[in-house]
Amino acid sequence: MIARPWTDDLPKCRNTCLYGVFEPHNGLEAARLIMQRMAAEILFPPPSANTDEEIRDRLRNAFVSVEKAYIENYDGMIAERTSLQYQLQTSSETQNRQIILSRLKEIDQHLSGGATVVVALVHENKLFVANVGESRALLCRTDDNSVLRVVQLTVDHSLNNEDELLRLSQLGLDVNKLRNAQYLGNQTGTRCLGNYLVKGLYKAFPSISPASSEPVVASPEIHGPIVLDDSCRFLILVSAGVYKRIQESRGSSEQTNKQLAQMIVEHFRKQTDFKAVSETVLHEIEEEFISHCVKNNLTPKSNTHVTLLIRNFNFIAAAGAEPGPPRSASVRFNPVVQSKSSTLLDEMESSSPESPVDTCPGRQYDKHVRIKGYVDFACYYENVERARRGGTLPDFIQ
Repeated sequence: MIARPWTDDLPKCRNTCLYGVFEPHNGLEAARLIMQRMAAEILFPPPSANTDEEIRDRLRNAFVSVEKAYIENYDGMIAERTSLQYQLQTSSETQNRQIILSRLKEIDQHLSGGATVVVALVHENKLFVANVGESRALLCRTDDNSVLRVVQLTVDHSLNNEDELLRLSQLGLDVNKLRNAQYLGNQTGTRCLGNYLVKGLYKAFPSISPASSEPVVASPEIHGPIVLDDSCRFLILVSAGVYKRIQESRGSSEQTNKQLAQMIVEHFRKQTDFKAVSETVLHEIEEEFISHCVKNNLTPKSNTHVTLLIRNFNFIAAAGAEPGPPRSASVRFNPVVQSKSSTLLDEMESSSPESPVDTCPGRQYDKHVRIKGYVDFACYYENVERARRGGTLPDFIQ
């Protein structure tokens, strides 16, 4: 398993904060390029007194520009690949063909790099979210009864999404075969940035070659603005590798967002350090997942990227805040978190016999404090090395 926090280099402008999770596909090179260009496209020049629609357009155009920059960055390789394909058809020497095939494989490795992306822009106390792929943004807010609810702001661009299946069907693809295979070419998602192989070169994949145009697209879903009032407690940006581990371990996809939020809330009650909370939650998810795999004799997928980013708005004292009287009434919640999906428009009804409790009495918060990048997995790797030396490391951990 590889875990990378793709959040620590995103800049902050006055009255504007940008957060993002970039989940790499087939290597980190393209994901780094995408992350760096995305921040620049959104924040420079800094948003000023833009209208809500102008902010939405800025996000949408940023994805278009980043995709264009990706193609331009690999333009030379794309041209070389075309030339090598022609040479391969005309060459009869075995040794020469092997050299060509080896180079083509190397180029395809680079061209298949990409990332699924979710970004959250806080501007003038409004929240805007954009995504391609399966990384999620979850807004945790309280209702009139001070019960914490979880709203999924993003759309999962996968082969389980009926709207995406309809789009693919209109391109002439057999969606039943795609749904059963759960793959579009070399990836599971229906949208991403990068991965030129399933875009400009999609005809090379038999399952998607009949499409009338590129089946995998880079167009983002935009959500917002959401006014960040006192009901908005915290925001979660999470890679698919995290919530899919919860789904596999607990066998429920509908409750995943609620379960993740519940874990975070439970750890917030014990400590207020964001880095410690995120590390603890990820460690708990990983331990539960590994136990599930061992119990069921399963082998986890290698190179799964897991990232969890938590942005506090109005739930607990922000990192580094000085003790003092609260700016608003303390947050109260039922320990059972309710979940509401903006894509399925369904709400998980739940209740708890426990009495509500105060989670942040007597502490200040500052919604404009920038949260430093995390997560530090040094402890995890130390435990892996200790187990390796002791001969107790499971075979499926590299």
